[in-house]
This record gives sequence, C-alpha cells and structure tokens, in this order.
Amino acid sequence: MTSRWGSLLEGRAPGTGKLAILALAGFVTLSACSSGPAPTPYPTPVPTPPAAAAKLTAQQYLAAWTAGNFEAMWDLLAPIDQARVGHARFVALHRQFATLVHETGLVATPGDPQPAALPPEARLPAAVARGSQQPGASSTPGLSGAPSASETPSASATPGVSPSGSEESLAAGPVPGMAVPVSLAFSTDLLGEMSLQRTMMLGQGASTWQVRWNPELLFPELGSDGTLALTRQTSPRGRIVSRNGTVFAMTRRDGMRVYPQESLAGQAIGYVSKVTAEDLKTLSAKGYRPGDWVGRSGLEHGAEALLRGTPGFKLLAERPGMDPVTVFHTPVIPGATLTISLHPDLQRAAEAAMSRYPRVGNAAVDPRTGEVWVLASLPAFDPNAMTLGTTLRGFPLARPGQEQIMDKAVLGAYPTGSSFKPFTLGAALQTRTVTTATRMLCPGTWTYSGFTFKNWMRESLAGFRPWVDTMALSCNTTYMPLSILVYERNRTALTDLQASFGYGQPTGIAFLAESPGVLPDAAYFKTHKRWTGKYSPYGPFDQIQLAIGQGSFLGTPLQQAMAYAAWGNRGTLWRPRIVLKATLPNGQVVYQGKPTVHRKIPLTRPVMDFVVTTLRAVVTSPLGTATNAFAGFPIAAAGKSGTAETGGPDPDAWFPAFAPMNGPSIAVATVVVTVPLGTGGDFAAPITRRVMEAYFFR
Repeated sequence: MTSRWGSLLEGRAPGTGKLAILALAGFVTLSACSSGPAPTPYPTPVPTPPAAAAKLTAQQYLAAWTAGNFEAMWDLLAPIDQARVGHARFVALHRQFATLVHETGLVATPGDPQPAALPPEARLPAAVARGSQQPGASSTPGLSGAPSASETPSASATPGVSPSGSEESLAAGPVPGMAVPVSLAFSTDLLGEMSLQRTMMLGQGASTWQVRWNPELLFPELGSDGTLALTRQTSPRGRIVSRNGTVFAMTRRDGMRVYPQESLAGQAIGYVSKVTAEDLKTLSAKGYRPGDWVGRSGLEHGAEALLRGTPGFKLLAERPGMDPVTVFHTPVIPGATLTISLHPDLQRAAEAAMSRYPRVGNAAVDPRTGEVWVLASLPAFDPNAMTLGTTLRGFPLARPGQEQIMDKAVLGAYPTGSSFKPFTLGAALQTRTVTTATRMLCPGTWTYSGFTFKNWMRESLAGFRPWVDTMALSCNTTYMPLSILVYERNRTALTDLQASFGYGQPTGIAFLAESPGVLPDAAYFKTHKRWTGKYSPYGPFDQIQLAIGQGSFLGTPLQQAMAYAAWGNRGTLWRPRIVLKATLPNGQVVYQGKPTVHRKIPLTRPVMDFVVTTLRAVVTSPLGTATNAFAGFPIAAAGKSGTAETGGPDPDAWFPAFAPMNGPSIAVATVVVTVPLGTGGDFAAPITRRVMEAYFFR
C-alpha cells in the first residue's frame, strides 16, 4: 500500500524523496515545539458579509439615531473606533448637536451600499478585541479570523509590536469596506429643516458589518477633535402702523420698544416686556434669549411670530488652535411691519366720546368687508408704561392694572339686554309664528307660570301695536311672550339663529385674543350647572331670558358690531379683519389679510328688510329709545338699545347700530359697563352716534 507521504512524492525525481521526507519531518518537529502558529505578515482572506447586510447595519444605526438612542448607535461601532473616540465623547457630541439646534425630529434614509476601501490600520489589542468580538474573530475589519501571534500567551499585548519587540507593519493595502450614502433630514426649532448628505463607511466585523465612525459623519469640518457651538444674531422687531402710516408701535435705535400714539388703541396694540426665566422654559426652544422682547397682549402678542421675525443662527465647528468654521447657518429675517385697519381718527373720536365713563367698550367695522376700524376700551392704557415707565415726554406712568390692559371691545363679555329683540322678531317671522302684519300687546307687566316680568319703568302701550312701535319702545312684555310662541313652534329656532349671527363663539379675528361669550342653548345646559348646582335642560324660562339678552347670555362689542353689520348688509356675517398685511423691509409681503365671509344668515331678504325697518324706528319714532340721541343726524341710521341687568343696581348700557340703513358703510357697537341708572338709549347711543359722525363727516 502506498503511504500518505508516498503519494505526495509520486512523480518526483530520483533522489529527492528522502530530502523531502526529511524536510517535512523537520517542519512537523518545529511545529510541535512552537507555542502557536507563526504570525501572518498580511491579512488572510475571510468570507465577506453580503451587501444586503451592510444596508441592514446602516438601517439599524440610523433607526437608533432617529430614536435618539445613542447607546444602540455606539454598540454598532467598530471596536477600533470605540477605542479611538471613547464612549463619552461619542454620546456628548450627538447630544450637543441635538441640544444646540433644538432637534425635534430626524428622517434618515440609507442608499445602496457600494464597495469601498478603508485605509490600512494596525491590529487592535487582543484585550480590546476579546471584549468586543467573538473568539477567533479578527479584531480589525478586514483582517483574518485565524489566531495571530499577538493573541497567544507569548505574544506582545501592545498593538503594532511583534513578539520579537519590533514594530509591526500596517496591513498591506486598503481594507475592504462598504460605503452607504445617507440622507439626513433634521427638523429643528432653531435652524428649521437641515438636509445633509453624508456617506457612512462600514467595515467587516466578526460576522457582519460594523460602522466605521468619525465626527465627519455629522460635519466634515469637525475633524477628529472638533466640537459644536451656536451663535445668534437678533432680528429687529417690526412696526405696527395704520393704513395711512400712523405708527402705533416701533423699536428705537437704542432697542427700546415705544408706542408713539400712547394710549390711543393701547389695548388693541398691546405691549411687550423682556422674557423671564420662566418664559425661557418654553421660549428658549424658539430661539429666545435673556434680554429679548416678547409680546404680552393685543397685537404685540397675537402677531408675535410676524413682528419678532427670525433670529439668524450659525452652527460652528470649533477645533483647538483653529478659527471656528460655519457648518450651517440661517439668515436673519427682520420682523415684519403690520399694516392694520384701525382708523386713528375714528379711534380717537370713539375714545373721546367714551371719556366721561370709567368702563366702556366700543367696536366699529365695515359691513362690506369685515374690516375693523375701531377697538376702544376704557379705562385708558398706555403701553409705554410697560416699557419706558413714562410717557414719551418723560412723565412717570403708574403701573397699569388688568382692568386697563383688558380690551373690552374683544374680551369684555356682557349681557346685551334688549339689543337682542331683533333676533327674536327675526326667528318669529322666519318660522311663520307671526307675520309682519301681526300686532301684539305691550302691557307694563306680563306673567308666565307664576313669574311676573316688566318693562323698563313699567312703560306700556295701549292696545295691540305694530312691530315698529314695540321695537321702538323696547317692550319686554311683547318679545317675551313672542319668544314662547317661537319656542312652542320650534324649540331651537331662536338659539340657532343667534348662533348663526356669531354669538357664543369666537368671531375669528386673527392675531387678537377674544372672548367667545356665552350662548346658553340646549348644548350649553348639558355641560353647565344651574345656580342650584344641578343640571337641567334648556326650557321656556331660558327662552324668555334669551329673547331680551339676559339670563346666562354674554356678548362682546365686536360680536355685536359684526352681527348688526350682518343685519345691515342683509345676511353676510364677515370674519373681522384687523391685520391687512405684514411686510418685510425688502417689500416682501409675508401675510395678506383678505375679506372672508364667515357665513350667510339663514333669513330671507324680506324678513331682514322688515326687521331693519323696526330698527330704524328706534332712532326716528317718537317712541324710540334712541330718538333723542340721534335727533338731527342726517344719515338714516338703524340700531337697538339694550339695558341689561347685571345682578347689581347698575345696568350695562348697549347700543349697536349701522348706517345708512340700506347699503350701510359702517356698523358700531358700544357698551357702557355698570353705569348708574343707565339705559342704552341715553348713555351708549350718543357714543355710537359720535363715532358715526366722525366717519361720515371727517
């Protein structure tokens, strides 16, 4: 039989077999005496994981990044990079970036891996390799999985040093790897959307690919030792001006915010103050810093985003001994100038007419477009008190209270009294409960279910009277029983109509805080307890009270002005508009307010025309509650007084109106709050007339 060794020597030249056998025997003897295999001078080829595995590793890394799981990211790094970078620096750099820019989200998308060459590197210390990889695996991506001399007890534990003590050579030639293109889309509060295109390098690990990480995966400018920093350039705050150029708010060259018109429309314009430490808990994410102004009320608050503009930010890479390098920046966007619809002359006339009363609210609007021309409120408020502490001429201003700062035109909600009677008549006519020819009584008192209701000062009219008389005199004892007739025909007709006119809901005016008021309908009483502490459904007594704007009802002057504008224009309820446009210093319009119809009123034109004729009688009839207030007024105005009980001795006096009665060009609503012995016709109507005079005869 031929031996194993003989088979190896077949075909050899004569005389060579013995030498070969001796050589082979010597090799075996040397191997047996050695403590391990001789070190290999070059990497030994091992199976390479497929490209699909590279993409999977990239996806895992990016998914961890998206979730902010820096520990999971760290675990996917090659051990040689973990040793080079260090866990603390790796985590700190990622957290620093997320914190500086106020990162709110990341969408990371890997592309298809492509073969790439990694630079040659020395072997990793055996101790590091054993702590990070499986036994027998190469400690360096791309190196042989066979044990090397450095992994044996007699080998040196120092990387790059051979067992004999001489310096070990680097792997000859590049190490095989994979390059994965990566799209990073960061959402941030401070820098907006950041889109970065990067390449993630992967190296071969024990059984799959590992991420070969360095700070350049974030920004190349970081190098191997860089950190990030953020600088900010403040944006100048925009002005608030009227259409004719009157400046209501501006920032001086010294940075102080001032209000040239002082208390004129002070509540509507609002004020600013410096941000506080408490503010910064939420506002720092939007780029605010100590010393910044922030709007606190009125337009200054509501239009903060437009007025403030956007600070410019620079994200810098800083390296020791080198100048900072900008890696990402956003430009400074100055605050926009707000052009508003308030008419300074009308506003001034309204405030002058209101000045004899301590607490008043007034709103004037354009019935054709919904533009707001007047928002007036007393007691007066000078916003300079909150910034300068003085008037523009230097006279000290006391710190204002909330009563002064509150804009009663949009935030003051009060019972409206008899100014609600047109809605009761409209619902009765629309449901055909009555006709325009129907006549009703107006006695001094009226009793329902054991309760007696009365007219103001127990006034009365003899016999059955037409609607123009009962509206002119404002007969509670006519419209209360009328509301019950409507209730018996359709329980929601009255409340549905009042809701269509915008009561019990915000008007939708942009950039101003407002009260929605209260419309106490069936839905309201399902969630609100009575004075007894119990729930009970909407019923006849609620209808009676609502018919004359009492009970739980509350409305604002702006709601009243918009609703009466809809009576005047015969059915269009506009969304009120005070900001006409916002313009950057370069002329770019970044906001454009346009006339917007809120809804159409569900009343027929004949019904609306007839109700308007009864409102005209309020200011022309000998019985009219506002006839004296509008005596000699040459424009055909129409409106309705309201004297609302408040639970105390002093009522709220109302007068909403529009003019002319056909095709009106202005609607005004005034409330004088808790005026002693006040009535709408005597106290509020003269103010409404003064505003109309300023409009028609300016």
